[in-house]
This record gives sequence, C-alpha cells and structure tokens, in this order.
Amino acid sequence: MVNSTQTRLIEQTPDQFILSELYQYHLTAETTPVFITLVGGGGKTSAAFWLARKFKLWGNAVCLTTTTKMYLPDAHQADYILPLNAMYCNKKENGKIIETRNNALAQDEFDFHDPAITFCYKSLLTDHLKTARLKVSGLSEREIKKLQNDFPFTVFIIEGDGSRSLPIKAPHGHEPCIPSYSDMVIGVTGAEAINHKAIPERVHRWPAFSALTQCHPGDVIDAQVLQPLISHPQGLFKSTPRTAKQVWLINKMDQANDALTVSQIAEEVLVNSPQLDSVWLAEMQADTPIKKVILKKQVAYATET
Repeated sequence: MVNSTQTRLIEQTPDQFILSELYQYHLTAETTPVFITLVGGGGKTSAAFWLARKFKLWGNAVCLTTTTKMYLPDAHQADYILPLNAMYCNKKENGKIIETRNNALAQDEFDFHDPAITFCYKSLLTDHLKTARLKVSGLSEREIKKLQNDFPFTVFIIEGDGSRSLPIKAPHGHEPCIPSYSDMVIGVTGAEAINHKAIPERVHRWPAFSALTQCHPGDVIDAQVLQPLISHPQGLFKSTPRTAKQVWLINKMDQANDALTVSQIAEEVLVNSPQLDSVWLAEMQADTPIKKVILKKQVAYATET
C-alpha cells in the first residue's frame, strides 16, 4: 500500500467547521491557557480580533498583544486597553523591591476573570509613517509568560510580526517573534497578491521574499513562488514550534482576481507542505469570514506485487 496526500474541501458552512475546531481550543483553555500567534500580512489584526471575540463569546478571558509593533486598537475593539506597567506595581518585601500584580485594578472595575478582551502593550510609539493612528510596542516572550502566571487569562492571541499593511511578505532576519509555547500559528496572506504579477512595492521585505522564492519583478505569484514561502524553514512559518498547528489563512478573497485559481494554488501548496495542517480562505471583514477550508487527507493505493 502507498499513501498519497490529497485535499478535502469544506465549502458547506466552513465558518461553523472552523468554529467547532476552535472550540476544542476553548475546552483546552479551561485547564491550560492557549496561545495563538499570527504572522504575515493581509489582515492579521482583523483575524486576531475575530478570534478574540469568538473566544470571549465562549467565556474566555482573552489577552491580545504583540511581540513586535502594531496599531493601538480602537476603544470598541477591546474591553480593556492597558500598558504592561499598569498591570503591575512595585512593593517592598524583605527589604527588596519586587514587581507584583496590581490588585488596585480591581477597584477600578477591571475584572480579568470575566469573559473579556484585554489588549496589553509595552509602550506608545511615535509612528514614523506620520499617520493619525498611534502605534505600540509589544511584549517579550518572557513578559507574556509572566502575564499567564499572574493573571487569569485563558487565551492569548499574539501578533508575531509586522507587514506595513502589505498583503504578502517574507520574514527578515529577526522575524517573526513567535513564542516558543504557541499552540497554533496562523500565517496570513492577502488574496489580492496571489495570481498577480509581483510588484516589489506591494511586497513587504521584498529582498528577503525574492531571495527565498526566486521571484523577480513581473513574475506571477503562483504555486511555484508560494511553495517555498510556505514550506521553507526561513519562510512564513519560520520559528514555529514543532508541535504547533500551522494554518495558512488567505484573506480578502473578495479581492482575488480569480477565486477558483487562488483556491487551486492553495491546494497545490498544501499538498506539498508536510508541516502545514490546513488553509482557510477568508474575508475577515465579513459577517461570516471563513469562506472555504482546505484540509489534507491521506489516500491509500494498492501496489502491484
């Protein structure tokens, strides 16, 4: 018998299929906190807050943060928006100054046991792009782990790199910053970049992308280009923990020049990427964002003797 990897499409109620899968992480979070990290481009923040809202709906205390930089969310996106230093205070113990959880927050009606979304960041930054929106710096892997130990968060959702709002990227030398204890890593790509000619100005970290994929300006970003981006150890999922589930989320399918071709490219890449678990085709701004799910299946063939 010979096993062959093929794909299976979930096109009927794919949103519910993914929600049932994510619900298993909610069940895990009842006893052990769950860590989900997002990397890439094309809508990480939209996906992160969609996940946060779902886990809150299921009764989780969600901490959303970043290990790099991201825009400060609007007030309606999170229940609490706090800098890390507001969550701790210094107190003297046995002649030493130690950092401890700031219990005074409870007096200000911050209840981290309730189902809620808390956005936590390190500090405010001056945005070098001179936009009206504020950016924040993120937390280190150690600081996120400390939050887990000191606060009753059950789900952590983390942005692990930046993309300057561009749909596709390859990681630079120091990227991405994925916590080593991540349970799931979601790599995001904008569908508007796929099956289009490569334009360096529309690719974040173009030199790294070109070197990794051998893609040149004007080449079509097809399966041949995307395969190394997804499956190479220095590609989109670089530094992903070996045990973490890997999902490729192709966002903005409504902006794809040919949705069927994008889906076929995704299937081809999935089949040839041993570490990749599934592909979600999505429109994260839609009411039901997951439009199609592509899974792997193993088919056994009898061989002649």
